[in-house]
Amino acid sequence: MGADYAIIGKDLSVEEKVYLHISSGVIKKISINSKLDADEYYEDCIIVPGFINMHTHIADTLAKEKAYGLELTKAVSPPSGLKHKILSATSEMELAEAMSTAIREMISRGITTFVDFREGGIAGCKILREVANTFGINAIIMGRPNSSPIEKLFEVADGLGLCSLNAYSDDELLNFRTIARRMNRYIAYHASETIQQREKSIKNFGMSDISRGIKILKPNFIVHLTHADDRDLDLVSANGVLVVLCPRANGYFGLGQPPIGPIIRRNINFCLGTDNVMANSPDLFREFDYIIRIARNQGVTIAPKKLLESVTTIPSKYLHLNTGVIKQGYRADFFIFDLSKPNVAYIEDPIKAIVLRGSESNIISTYLHGQRM
Repeated sequence: MGADYAIIGKDLSVEEKVYLHISSGVIKKISINSKLDADEYYEDCIIVPGFINMHTHIADTLAKEKAYGLELTKAVSPPSGLKHKILSATSEMELAEAMSTAIREMISRGITTFVDFREGGIAGCKILREVANTFGINAIIMGRPNSSPIEKLFEVADGLGLCSLNAYSDDELLNFRTIARRMNRYIAYHASETIQQREKSIKNFGMSDISRGIKILKPNFIVHLTHADDRDLDLVSANGVLVVLCPRANGYFGLGQPPIGPIIRRNINFCLGTDNVMANSPDLFREFDYIIRIARNQGVTIAPKKLLESVTTIPSKYLHLNTGVIKQGYRADFFIFDLSKPNVAYIEDPIKAIVLRGSESNIISTYLHGQRM
């Protein structure tokens, strides 16, 4: 298959007249500026690497807007938050259908990989794995510890996604890290999403949850950092830790906005997540739009290519994924973006068109493992 344009390689180079040769769900060869016969050819379109949504909670799809206007603790905190009351009263079949709905929504918006902080222990992770497999979407499942041994959780989960470090002692966190490294699993956590979460860590452990987690857990990535200070960000930078920002979720719950200006000025690598489906649509185009405006108010103009990297090449690199890049040997996960639509008319740079004006309406189709969805 081919298109008038495609975004190729780890440098996200825009090339013309591109043909992808796909076999067994993998890109076997890329032909550029060639005239070839193709079963499918998209004129006035660009092939875009599938987006990677680095932080979701898709099970709470069934609670859409039920927490509108609530503060975060009442909305989502375990075990008594509204979300957890709803989840505990929901059957496995209903949960699976809610997850399926969210996955269909993500695919329609060009998301081919998502990283989910999954509640419900081993059983919860199994439900999500089964649902994701029916679609062929790449689901990176970050489970939560419960009464079962962590080793058992890691048999079904790709990693550990902690809600808050404040619930665990230093020894417990060190144990998590040891087991995760031994079993080659990811480890991540919510960090300073709220001022209260941060202050509790400082009071109980003598340092912020951001700093404590970096020092003890050595995480693959950390999520939110809404209330990070300069000392935290210097530590993040010095340790090369990947940051996942969820600005729309922070705004929805009235928590403030992440320090994207200071993050960019320190050259900290960041990715984007859409967080709870109960609060936000899983739409990275809207995340682009929102964070650009926050950054401008913090004195920074984000390069559109940097934002595209944040949902493709950067998470692909940090998580060692075989997707997020249109490259020989990588999985054929991408979407077709229509450059002829009115919303992107007169924009000469395709990357600017995608990042600054793009929407679901521009997506003609999404491909997972080379299959049109």
